[in-house]
Amino acid sequence: MIESFVDYVLNMVRFFGPLGLILAMIIQAIIAIIPSEGVLFVSGMSLSLFQSTFFGGIGELLGATASFFIASKFGRPIVLRLISKEDIELADRFMKKFGSYAVFTGRLLPFVPFDAVSYVSGLTSISFGKFMAATAVGAFPRAFFYSYLGFLTSQKLATEGLESTFYFLSTITVVFILLLFAGKHWMDKHVKH
Repeated sequence: MIESFVDYVLNMVRFFGPLGLILAMIIQAIIAIIPSEGVLFVSGMSLSLFQSTFFGGIGELLGATASFFIASKFGRPIVLRLISKEDIELADRFMKKFGSYAVFTGRLLPFVPFDAVSYVSGLTSISFGKFMAATAVGAFPRAFFYSYLGFLTSQKLATEGLESTFYFLSTITVVFILLLFAGKHWMDKHVKH
């Protein structure tokens, strides 16, 4: 599954270049089971850091826009077909507690489901302008971070080999898992109750 996902993203980027990345990010946002973090990471391995960050951020904006308008036009029933009920409920509570700040924060925190925030925003009274402003401010740093991890991985692989790259990715994975657990604990304490 992971290998086919990586191949899908690489083929999109190789065939269409930066426009392929934008297209992959839009598809990823609508079909939310595909992780945007993975798309950005893989694009960081195959494009320049600037291209991956810039076009990945543009793709995030367009994907978030698509999700917002799908939710606002078709409502909760279609959203529940595209996003898990648990992610929707979490994003609902997060939005109710933090309002438009939730959109910005949801773009930066890895434990907040990015796509669910976009869909739930389309179900709320938040204006499209506020939604886009918060998304734009949060999307580009996020695109840079995951693109940079992909870029570093490709550099390590080229210069230090597979073993060193494996240890690097293992360390990143452990740190990311710890952040997810800490974030889940914070969400349970401050949002779910």
